[in-house]
Amino acid sequence: MGSMIQAPQRPFTGVGHRPLEARRPHFLPGARTTSALGSDLFAAVGALGIVIVGLWLRHGGVAALSRGWRDAATSITQLSGLLASGFGLVGLALVGRPRSVERRIGLDRMFVWHRILGETMTLLVGVHIAAALVAWASAGGLLAAVQDLTGREPYMALATVGSALIAVVTISSLASVRRRMSYETWYFVHLAAYAGFAMSFGHQLVTGDIFGNDTLARVLWIGLHVALIALLVIRRWGTTLRSLLRPLRIAEVRQESPDTVAVRLAGRGLGAIEASAGQFFFLRPLRARWWWQAHPFSLSAAPSSAGLRFTIKNRGDASGSIAAMPLGTRVAVEGPYGSCTTESIGSKQVLFIVGGVGVAPARAMVESMTAINAPVVLFRASSEEDLLHLDELRVLVESRGGTLRTLVGPSASLAVKDPFSARLLRDAVPDLAQRAVVVCGPDRLVSAARQGLRAAGVPTSSVHFERPWW
Repeated sequence: MGSMIQAPQRPFTGVGHRPLEARRPHFLPGARTTSALGSDLFAAVGALGIVIVGLWLRHGGVAALSRGWRDAATSITQLSGLLASGFGLVGLALVGRPRSVERRIGLDRMFVWHRILGETMTLLVGVHIAAALVAWASAGGLLAAVQDLTGREPYMALATVGSALIAVVTISSLASVRRRMSYETWYFVHLAAYAGFAMSFGHQLVTGDIFGNDTLARVLWIGLHVALIALLVIRRWGTTLRSLLRPLRIAEVRQESPDTVAVRLAGRGLGAIEASAGQFFFLRPLRARWWWQAHPFSLSAAPSSAGLRFTIKNRGDASGSIAAMPLGTRVAVEGPYGSCTTESIGSKQVLFIVGGVGVAPARAMVESMTAINAPVVLFRASSEEDLLHLDELRVLVESRGGTLRTLVGPSASLAVKDPFSARLLRDAVPDLAQRAVVVCGPDRLVSAARQGLRAAGVPTSSVHFERPWW
């Protein structure tokens, strides 16, 4: 298992006065399930779209399109503004991480949809501004229109600043830009979207006749925004606050490889956690320099009363700092998140394709399984040092009637060009098409494995993985 990192202070004993090791551990309750369907999200978005288009139609949106270019531009301004706000509402609602949606589609897919909705909103804001300039310029010229729409009209100065903030957030989220930024910088820039959205709200109510002259529409629109604020306060910020009020403590740090450690967290806060193997948490060390940073880490052991174990690779940020912190350090634990769990697999036989530190959730899930799952694990690593938890995993797999195979070495030195080709996967696992498949690892491994599985005839619905969202 590797050598234990020694700490100068006495060991953290967790709850009560008896050491945690003296208690007989038991599994924690599993994460709550939900009856929501993925299609429910699309139904909700569709219903909001119908409401928005209905408001536009109610105020003569279609008729205005045929009354000349000025009225047509005004109508387009109204519709694009409404749709931009609608997409923004849904995007921010997903950031609120409603439990029923996250448990069904996963936080990674929620964030992907959040990004798509945000980019669509920005495009609609661009259409909204261009159409507004055309409509207003017909009365007093382009210069007067710019002056009116950037300050002379009520609330328009705030709306202009809000639009600029939304544009900055969208640009910072482009993959080519995001790769040049640290996660913390990107995150705090991203928070500007809240301010931009709030600054743009006022002009919606006082400009035009959809909300200015329609009490029902105004009440409905304000109600949607109040509901969004409630969701953010209760689910998003409330979850963070609860994690700060009920932190766990570092109870054990074990070196697994030169750049990877297994960290076990324990403490009174465990009693409030319901988690399943396969899920991940955001960890926030409550120490100077680190308390404002939260990073996602997967469980590498089934959650139990002995604590939550995470396998953490030093990537040069807060991940490396956690390994150096003394025992007893408080850590805020926010979660759990993730829809790929042992419960989602059920009684199916399983194939795990894992690589590097991606072995963490796979090892935890195997521990929670039984012989009926007969787990097969294909473990890809660049070096022997990267075969993390290998002995533990072998014992767990074999005790459940499964098999473990490893493939070690740099890609250029392998005897096969593609270790995840359909032919090789079928040779290694003859009943591949009948198994549920869980893929855990870096992006390149996930992409290669998915391509090979698809070619091997494995249904898309049988392949489980977490998409990269950062």
